[in-house]
Amino acid sequence: MITLNGPSFMSVMQHAKNRALREEIYRAYVTCALSGDLDNTPVIEQILKLRLAKGQRLSFLDIITTQS
Repeated sequence: MITLNGPSFMSVMQHAKNRALREEIYRAYVTCALSGDLDNTPVIEQILKLRLAKGQRLSFLDIITTQS
């Protein structure tokens, strides 16, 4: 059985010879929190709004200037 937990995911991505399987697991992994009960899109949008507001208060032009 393959799960989307880190150890299973990494093992498949590193060792599976079947490209279709790797793609299927990858797509499931990167979209697991985008729909259904686990949808965290509103949380991410709120975090981005708060980061933008913080950057504007600190007079940063964009995210790149905050990464020092």
